[in-house]
Amino acid sequence: MAVKTPASGTKTPDSTLKKKSQGKQIDLDTDNLAHDVVLLHDEEHPDYLDGIYADEEGQLDPDLEDADPDLEALTPVPGGPLPGPLPGPFPNPLPDPRPRIPGRLPGRVPGRIPGWRPPLNFCSAVSGTYSYSSPFRPTPIRPLPQPLPHRFPLPVPSVPARPARPAGPFIPLPLISIKVRVDVDRFFPQNRISIEVNRRFPFSSAHAIAEVTNDRCLGWNKRRVEGNITYRDGNSSLIQGDRVIFEAARGVGFGYGDFKLTLITAGGSRRSYNLNFDSQHFDEVEFEVDRVSNAAAPTTTYDIGSHHNRPANLPAENISLQTVYERAGFGVSMSPNTSVIPTSGAGGNSTWSDAEMHNAMVTYWSRFQNRPQWALWVLFAKRHDQGRGLGGVMFDDIGANHRQGTAIFTDSFIQDAPAGDPNAAAWRQRMVFWTAVHEMGHAFNLAHSWQKSLSHNGGDPWIPLANNNEARTFMSYPFRVAGGENAFFSDFRFRFMDEELTFMRHAPRRFVQMGNEDWFHNHNLEQDEQHSHTTEGNFNLEIRPNRSENSYQFLEPVSLELKLSNKTDQALEVDHDLLEDGRHIALFVQRKEGKTRKWRALSSHCHETKAETLNPGDAIYGSHLISASTDGWTIDEPGFYNVQAVVDIDGEIVSSNVLKIFVNPPVSKEESRLAPDYFTEDVGRALSFAGAPSLDQANDVLRDVVARCAKNPAARHADLALSAPMLRDFKVLNGAADKVDLGITSIKAKIDQGSKSQIAALVNDPDNAADTLGHIRYYGMLDQLATALSSAGDERGSNRVLKSAVSSMKTRKVLGSVIKSAEKKISGK
Repeated sequence: MAVKTPASGTKTPDSTLKKKSQGKQIDLDTDNLAHDVVLLHDEEHPDYLDGIYADEEGQLDPDLEDADPDLEALTPVPGGPLPGPLPGPFPNPLPDPRPRIPGRLPGRVPGRIPGWRPPLNFCSAVSGTYSYSSPFRPTPIRPLPQPLPHRFPLPVPSVPARPARPAGPFIPLPLISIKVRVDVDRFFPQNRISIEVNRRFPFSSAHAIAEVTNDRCLGWNKRRVEGNITYRDGNSSLIQGDRVIFEAARGVGFGYGDFKLTLITAGGSRRSYNLNFDSQHFDEVEFEVDRVSNAAAPTTTYDIGSHHNRPANLPAENISLQTVYERAGFGVSMSPNTSVIPTSGAGGNSTWSDAEMHNAMVTYWSRFQNRPQWALWVLFAKRHDQGRGLGGVMFDDIGANHRQGTAIFTDSFIQDAPAGDPNAAAWRQRMVFWTAVHEMGHAFNLAHSWQKSLSHNGGDPWIPLANNNEARTFMSYPFRVAGGENAFFSDFRFRFMDEELTFMRHAPRRFVQMGNEDWFHNHNLEQDEQHSHTTEGNFNLEIRPNRSENSYQFLEPVSLELKLSNKTDQALEVDHDLLEDGRHIALFVQRKEGKTRKWRALSSHCHETKAETLNPGDAIYGSHLISASTDGWTIDEPGFYNVQAVVDIDGEIVSSNVLKIFVNPPVSKEESRLAPDYFTEDVGRALSFAGAPSLDQANDVLRDVVARCAKNPAARHADLALSAPMLRDFKVLNGAADKVDLGITSIKAKIDQGSKSQIAALVNDPDNAADTLGHIRYYGMLDQLATALSSAGDERGSNRVLKSAVSSMKTRKVLGSVIKSAEKKISGK
């Protein structure tokens, strides 16, 4: 999420480049960047696809064969004129054979070409957004027949008259709305058609994505695109069918005017919808750029030709933040409401924390709201609290609405051009610009290109993506690829890679929209069991419960173990505490068909680095209670859950298997009644820390669990959390509310009372204790109990605990090295 400094920079080869732009020769061997280089028209860019020609099987529309069109009415882009002018008429006949250019068109649609007419087998671009609404219209009321005349007048009932219907036209209520996104041309086409359906009553929604299998031009601006649905989300009954056909045809004149979507089921039944063209963009978004007063001026543009290190066929043009995201498919507007944030009241504190930036966003962003919206705040600040090693950050993961704010730090490593670079100013501007686009990409819920698996969790909201350390995308780090920053920019086309564009353009919009799904939720989330282990690399990571069934009782905390093994034929070194300290682990929990939540350890330990050598096949282990996290409980409802862990080992991202677990519904009224008080932050802390005497309310709840739900495994966890602090003197911080008279006091140990509860929970029923606690946590608690008894002079009791541990270990086939360690403690007494 943050851009951090590389371990070392790479030098750019000393050279000088001159380029032509606008017919002028510009010397780039200077810090003065060229300001007369303008943005290319879309049709002039080599990465832009104007449309397609008919293939060999395509049939031309006979109505156009002998037409003498008014070329001024030609509209190759819905809603826009053909770049021109294109004078006519053109001489006959067409060359034989007629020119057919498959795929990409090199530049603009041709203008006047001597010797032949404009090709009548060309279909211009159709990519963009289309919509359909079905109005609800009331059944017309037929007039009542007139009564027959009577000889005598009938009495008139004394009832109030019905109020007259208000004058004016009937406004239909759209019950079904459909949004269609077609992505087959323009910049970086992904060959997808996505369909979004919303039903107002009863409310329901659905989303589907089809991969294009056939795209044909059947005549001048008569295009047919077919695809098969490969992804669904929501109520699938709203989008009935497996095949999709999108058709665009001429309306009045030669431009597109008629659009139709057809859904075809496996049985061949069809349902068609006439569409309206909305926009050539997939969504509209607004960026607001603000600056802290002591920071450098914001960098929102970059002249690609200003630095010699770029792809040879990438044209020189002056791109902006707006350009990048428009080519990614968004209609971008830049907010005029920019602000300069004063620092006069900050004193000597000129650096920024994430919380301070969030507060600044709330105060200074003109569009700030605690709700999802297509809007993003970009802050240029001087430096983060972490120092010059942090170049940028998507800081907004505070509160209910994430991904609304990013920051770029102008006094950071992104200003450190390599020594000897022939154009240091261009290098710096490119790096700051790249950082800004990169951090803004996180706000669209994009992960780093080499960390896609960090968001895998075994669910099925999105399409699986593999890590890509070498991707030339804004979401890579230039200095992480082979060959470093030089190699990256020599082959970087200032774009997002295809998988990211597919996500941004076609994923369910709640996955992408700012302030909607939480950061790293519902992005690249599915991983099939057969692909759940990393296929390349040096290590294998396994997550497991160490119990016979992956089934838990309601209220029972879930403890899982991690095993990292060396799968190479060579000895490797790893940090001894890699799986225990919580700093290197990302763990994701998803309730089936629900939100994905990222588990974070309630404490992160900064251990002294201690390398451990893993011989081939050797492993290290770790254990965590994953039910409770820093932002609440991750497992607090009955149902199925998917759990996956990811660990970062010196840049190698290793993902685990996907573990599926089931939480049973409550079996008693007592469990249901205790749930609201049990699933709280303080109870989660008390269980995770194995006791917290100062959390009075949490301890009262745990006592209730022991008393009222004795048969539930949660009672064992509660009893251990209540009794563990009794095994030693426990320090607490006391003082007045104003924190003036603070002091540390100690709660004296109660070894007899505490050990009695611990022995009942751990020793008297070892199998069930090991099942619910997990091997590592269970044997750690036994060792802690034995040590406490030994320190109190009860060697007999200590030996009894250790012998029980050894017996249980042998029964459960624990590692021999762990058993030997326990036996050594017994023999040493």
